[in-house]
Amino acid sequence: MTNNRISKENMRNFLEYLSSGRTLVGPVFTGKVVENRVAMSSEILMDDRIAYNSIKAHYFPQSELMFTFSNDEITDNSDISGYVIFGARPCDLEALRVMSIVYTSGKYADPFFQRRFDANFIIGVGCQKQKPGCFCTEMGVDAEFSDFCDIMLIDHDGHYTVEHLSEKGQNALNGYPPTSGIECSNERTANASSENMIVFDVDEDDALFFDAIDWAKVTETCKGCGICTYICPTCYCFDFKDVSNKNDAKRFKCWDSCMSPKFTLHASGHNPREHLYERYRQRVLHKYKYVPSNFDGCVACTGCGRCIRSCPVGINIREIARQVMSAMPST
Repeated sequence: MTNNRISKENMRNFLEYLSSGRTLVGPVFTGKVVENRVAMSSEILMDDRIAYNSIKAHYFPQSELMFTFSNDEITDNSDISGYVIFGARPCDLEALRVMSIVYTSGKYADPFFQRRFDANFIIGVGCQKQKPGCFCTEMGVDAEFSDFCDIMLIDHDGHYTVEHLSEKGQNALNGYPPTSGIECSNERTANASSENMIVFDVDEDDALFFDAIDWAKVTETCKGCGICTYICPTCYCFDFKDVSNKNDAKRFKCWDSCMSPKFTLHASGHNPREHLYERYRQRVLHKYKYVPSNFDGCVACTGCGRCIRSCPVGINIREIARQVMSAMPST
């Protein structure tokens, strides 16, 4: 293999170079938490701390303009700026892979997601040690490596080694003289065991899961705040909001949550998921049953642990999923 080593000081300079045409995003310590946010290269953390939030908002914004309606004209929002995203962890990169499959395939493909995906430049960094609440290895995710990025780095404290390069990543390195000699063979592959992996049997009748465990019991402390859905890197539900003024109207796509009481409320007033436990059950089954059924086994959970760490009452989706698997006749 050719030289694939880059110092952290040189990486900061490289980030400044990349951000001349894009907005730089990375993990920053705010004084209270580590947050993925817009930042200067000097602010970005280059240690093993991870952000409480994922990189999802830079591909799937909380509020995104889709169209502007003016008289008889409809203008598609094609003004999408790109981000340089540094420090994405393997769980986030694999979550982005899930989002990409959902949003770029089938009859519901989303051109806005694709535009952002094409505009962004993403640099991943492997984890050195497991974080509280993480169960990525139980979801088949290699905590050190993912190839779903433009540059994948392994942290060696004082420097990084480059373990994967996309064509976009190699071109960027070649265009910046201090890093132009850095290459990568791209021979490394993800290494995670599938033993004891949390996977529901997609061939089982959906109805069997409804009473597999006492859903009301396991969610009795849940406050229904929905933070688990907003913090999750693979939750992708949204709603449309139309805003009008005297001259035009705009349509926005906004984050929504299956934990919201009004998420499934019908115009008739009927709500098929009136109770909180029904909504949480839907959340679990969607991740481990419905998405795998609809997208060739792709599981909408990468074990990042954010929902566990952020839940105000300590609900643990890993343990609940394990309970469901143990209760099913085929497991």
